Amino acid sequence: MPLFKTQNHISTTDELKLALQNLGIKKGDILYIHSEIFNFGIPVINLHELQKNIINCFFEVIGSEGTLIMPTFTYSFCDNKVYDKLNSKTKIGVLNEFFRKLPGVKRTNDPLFSFAVKGAKEKLFLKETNSCFGENSVFDILTQQNAKLVLFGGRHVDHSYIHYIEEYMKVSYRFYKNFSGLIIDENGNKTNKNIMYYCRHLDMNSETSIDSILKMLTQDNNIQCENFANAEISIIDIKRFFDSGTKILAKNEKALLKQENKNAMFIQ
Repeated sequence: MPLFKTQNHISTTDELKLALQNLGIKKGDILYIHSEIFNFGIPVINLHELQKNIINCFFEVIGSEGTLIMPTFTYSFCDNKVYDKLNSKTKIGVLNEFFRKLPGVKRTNDPLFSFAVKGAKEKLFLKETNSCFGENSVFDILTQQNAKLVLFGGRHVDHSYIHYIEEYMKVSYRFYKNFSGLIIDENGNKTNKNIMYYCRHLDMNSETSIDSILKMLTQDNNIQCENFANAEISIIDIKRFFDSGTKILAKNEKALLKQENKNAMFIQ
């Protein structure tokens, strides 16, 4: 099935599945996917069919024993809005929004950083949590379950997992802030919820550098990339990401921030 047109080639579902397999993705894997699908080129089929075929490719490679997870962040309580699990749209990608609406896909209760999940281990990711990046959060379970982070469309797509590491290490440039509001569940039931978010201090250097994170992952040999169509698919072992990140921040908590000395984190 054709997917994208690039300069002299039409990329297909078979090529996509081969690229995923070349990255070591296999039956039973838990995949956490961030995506920018339009980086791959011009779609040669309509958007609905394009997205459906991409999702099907992932499930064909990981099988019924695998689990697929996509972020559907809404930041609802940050904006003083109700978090409606069925109707609050994600702010971070068309493929994510498409996936969350598919039959059988569950959505987590986090009113800021929700996820859509489907697969054999989906129940593990539906736990209640008091902190967006803390204990029992999706990021916490991904780490425990040795999941894989897939950057679908380029290695700079997203690295929000680093905030789980920052909270775990209790970096001083972030702080806990409580957010509260109303959640409407799948059955229309309304409940009040409080949740903590380990926010950035905006009055100091606190913004993470994706380039520094990628340099760390590359030095640790923990990012593999495959070209597909007009872009790249990258895969990262999440547990190794956690181990590298905590080790570096233990030495220098500002090592992965923008405007920081880029050599600081690589001192042995």
